[in-house]
Amino acid sequence: MSKSYRVEKINFTLLRPFGPTILSGRLSDNVFNDFKGIIDKVLKEKKRDHSAQLAGRIDEEWTIEPSTYYQTQTEEFLLSLCEHYGRTIVSRFAVGEDYIDPNQVEMSPMITGGWVNEMKSGEYNPIHFHPHCNITSVFFFNDVDDKFIKEIIAPKSPEASGKQVTKNNSGDGYLELVYKSAGYFEQGTFRVKPKKGDFLMFPSSLLHTVYPFVSDKTRISASFNFILQSSFGMINFGDR
Repeated sequence: MSKSYRVEKINFTLLRPFGPTILSGRLSDNVFNDFKGIIDKVLKEKKRDHSAQLAGRIDEEWTIEPSTYYQTQTEEFLLSLCEHYGRTIVSRFAVGEDYIDPNQVEMSPMITGGWVNEMKSGEYNPIHFHPHCNITSVFFFNDVDDKFIKEIIAPKSPEASGKQVTKNNSGDGYLELVYKSAGYFEQGTFRVKPKKGDFLMFPSSLLHTVYPFVSDKTRISASFNFILQSSFGMINFGDR
């Protein structure tokens, strides 16, 4: 039996830069503050190292224990968001010539795991996907701006010998979703600049990576994986 998750209105945009649908949105102040409180608690206590279970070349990756978000506004939001996403995908299904009413489909979202990334200078997430689930998500808790992504390099020209300059590398610290190799008139990747309070939800099978950066700042994000079952069974998000 499906459950209705009563949280404030979720504002999001559906993006299709390539095959799969990506949900992009921004946390309300209320949800952000509740969520940030959970993240701060995890980073203060640092109880359980999550890095052994992840692909990232990141030293500080910490498990978000279910007890920290159980029956909180954040848990309600996460489950509601997952259900919204599932109904959006189901709305693209059809049986014969009849389209399915997504509101008539029972949904059962379940969180299978969550963790916080404290990404520091020189660290990165190699290209990977998330197994044992069908939906994943990422939430950003600080901005990646020009001051954040600058790199000091030594110029090669003889007249500049011994000096240093600042070079802004577009993409440092960004998240990139990878669908396939791009060809003529088609896009194979989608790059996202992290902004405080923004989030993404996408199929767990979609490859993605986070680029390294050189900075004295820390890039903080959280991810949650989900299994979403419906009255049709496990939803295959594929290219929908």
